[in-house]
Amino acid sequence: MAENFKIDCPCCGANIVVDREHGDVLSHEKPRGDAKSFDDAWQDLQAGAKRRQDAFDKAFDQTKRLDEVLDKKFEEAKEKAKKDKKQKPRNPFDLE
Repeated sequence: MAENFKIDCPCCGANIVVDREHGDVLSHEKPRGDAKSFDDAWQDLQAGAKRRQDAFDKAFDQTKRLDEVLDKKFEEAKEKAKKDKKQKPRNPFDLE
C-alpha cells in the first residue's frame, strides 16, 4: 500500500493528509493561532454584545414605525389611484 500525501497548505499553513489511492482528505489540522490575552477576549466579547444590542435596537425601531410607514404608503397609493382616472381596475371575471 502506498503512503499517503502529506501537504502543508501555503495559504493557511494547515497540514493536510490525502489518500494516495482515492484522493480523499483523511485529516486536516489547522495551525494554532496566537492565543489572545484574557483582556483582549473580554473586550471582543463586550464589543460583540454592544453590536448585537445596536442591531436589536435598530430592528425594534423599524418594527415600531412599520405601521405608520405602511399607512402612509397606502394613503399615497389611494391618492395616486384617484388622480389616475385613465386606468380603470380590471374585473377578474372579464378576463375569462
